[in-house]
Amino acid sequence: MLERRNISSTDGARKAQIVASDDLIFLSGIHPDTLDGDIKAQMKSALNNVDAALAEMGEDQASIFMIHIWLKDMRYFSAMNAAWNDWADAENPPARTCVSGELYRPDLLVELVVTACRTKGGKA
Repeated sequence: MLERRNISSTDGARKAQIVASDDLIFLSGIHPDTLDGDIKAQMKSALNNVDAALAEMGEDQASIFMIHIWLKDMRYFSAMNAAWNDWADAENPPARTCVSGELYRPDLLVELVVTACRTKGGKA
């Protein structure tokens, strides 16, 4: 059975930010709460939103299999990576990819997509 948690959308798109099954959790369109600030601030905010979404599902960072990072520009990689290193568990980091491309807003510098598993054995 699939569980969906929708987000409000200012662009009129119908989308779920969280879709979960008995085993897997998918987070999409995770971005910072505010678009003020540099890439490090935006990445930190987006990662905090990953933590919050996983907590809503009764999980935490340890349940993450993979994070896909979209950067507005690869020139931001080093600063983004510094925020990542502050957040990620050094002993058990998730798999990660990072690509650059045009994002849906000009002031958005980073967006994340996450695949996690249910490690706590139940639903939130």
